[in-house]
Amino acid sequence: MLNNGIKQRMIGSYLIIIVMTVFVLETFLIMSISRYYYINMENMVKNQIKVSVDFYNSYLSSSSLKKNIMDNADIFWKNTSAEVQIISPSGKMLMDSIGNYIPGTMEGDDIDKALKGDVGSSIETDKNTGEKLLCVSSPLKTSGNTEGIIRFVTSLSGVNHIIKKIAVMLILIGFIVILITGIISIAISNTITKPIRQVTDMANKIAKGRFNERVKKERDDEIGTLLDTLNFMADKILQNEKLKNEFIASVSHELRTPLTSIKGWATTMRTGNLDDKEEIMDGLEIIEKESDRLANMVEELLDFSKFISGKITLNRDYVDINGTIKYMYKQLSLRAKRQKLHFKVQVQYSISPILLDENRIKQVLTNLLDNSFKFTPQDGIVELSVKTEYNNLIITVKDNGIGIPKDELPRVTEKFFKGKTDKSSNGIGLSICREIVELHNGKLYINSEYKKGTEVKVFIPIDDD
Repeated sequence: MLNNGIKQRMIGSYLIIIVMTVFVLETFLIMSISRYYYINMENMVKNQIKVSVDFYNSYLSSSSLKKNIMDNADIFWKNTSAEVQIISPSGKMLMDSIGNYIPGTMEGDDIDKALKGDVGSSIETDKNTGEKLLCVSSPLKTSGNTEGIIRFVTSLSGVNHIIKKIAVMLILIGFIVILITGIISIAISNTITKPIRQVTDMANKIAKGRFNERVKKERDDEIGTLLDTLNFMADKILQNEKLKNEFIASVSHELRTPLTSIKGWATTMRTGNLDDKEEIMDGLEIIEKESDRLANMVEELLDFSKFISGKITLNRDYVDINGTIKYMYKQLSLRAKRQKLHFKVQVQYSISPILLDENRIKQVLTNLLDNSFKFTPQDGIVELSVKTEYNNLIITVKDNGIGIPKDELPRVTEKFFKGKTDKSSNGIGLSICREIVELHNGKLYINSEYKKGTEVKVFIPIDDD
C-alpha cells in the first residue's frame, strides 16, 4: 500500500506538471496564432483601404464627396471584397456597398480615430448574427480638410475557422503528449517504487529472522546506497547473532567450570573424611575462590546488561586520581608477583581532582590491567601511566605480551566478540570499558602488534567547572 501510494503520488505529480505545462503552452500558442492572423487580416484590410484612399486623393478629391458617391460609388469597393461604408464628418452613413444602411450617428473606436485624422481599426460583433467583424476606417481629405471617412468592414469567420482548426490540432497534440508522458511517468515511477518495494520486502524478511536474504542493487544512486546499507545491516545482524550465540556458549562454559568445582568439593566434603582438616580447608578455599569468580562473572554480566539497555548511570564526584592509582597498584601488585611480572606505575605529580565516577574508572583499569596480566608471559612488563595533557586525563596501559592479531584488533571492543586465543574470556570486558569511557565523553584507543605487545590509551576530557 505504501509503494502504491508513492507511485500514485509520483504519477499524479508528473501529470499535474505536464498538464499545466501543456495548458499554458497551448494557451500561449493559440493566443499568439490568433493575434498573428488578426494582425495579418488587419494589415491586409489597411493596405486595401490605403489604395482606395490614395486613389481618391489622386483622382477624385477635386469633386465633393457626395458627388463622387453619386457618380463613382463603385470605385470605393473595386479593390476589396469587404463591405465599404462612407461616413460623413458628423458620423452619419452616406453609403454602404451592400445596402446595409445604419440610421443615426455611427460609433466605433476606428471611426473616432479616423475623425482625428488617423487610420483606426476595431473588432465588433454583429448584433443580429453575433458574427465578429473587423472594421478599419481612414479619413478622406481634400486640401487637408476631412470630408468624410471610408470604412471597410470584413467578417472574421474565415480567420476564426482557421484558428479553430489549429486550436483543435494543438489540443489533440497536447492530449497525445499527455498520454505519452503519462506512460513515461509510470515507467519512471516504477524504477523508483520497485527498489523501494524490494527494500520493504527485505525489511520484512529481516523482521521475521531471515538474515541470509539479500537485495540485488541495480543502480548506483540514493536507493542503491539504501540497498547497500540494508544488506550491510543484514550482514551485521547475522554477524552479531553468531557472536551472541558464541558468547552464550562461552559464558555457559565459564559458568559451568566454577560450578563444577564448587559442586565437586561440596560432594567430596559431604562424603569424605571430615577429620582431615587440611583437605577441608583446601576445599573451602577452592569453593571460596570459585564463588568469587562466579560472583565477578555475574556482576560483569549484570553490568553488561545495564549498558546494553542504556540504564547505566554515573555517580560523578571530584576524584584524587593519584589515590585511585595507588589503590589499583596495591590491589594488583601481589598478582603481578605471583605471575612473575614487572608491574610499573607512573603518575604525573599533583594532578588536580577530576570529576569522575571513581568506581567505574576502577572497573576500566581492572579490566585493562587484567587483560595485560592475562596475556603477558613471565618476566614480561606491564606499565600503567597517568597524566593530564591538552585538558584531557590520559590513562595508558601498556604491555609486551602476545598482542592482538591484526584481523581481530578492529573488533575487540565489539559486544560479544571473543578472541581466538585460549585465554580469551567471554568477550564483554573491553566492550564495557569502552561504554564507561564514552559515558565520560572520552575515547578508548587500542594499538597492538601480534607477539610484540599492546597499548591501550584512554582519553577523558577534564571538566574545568
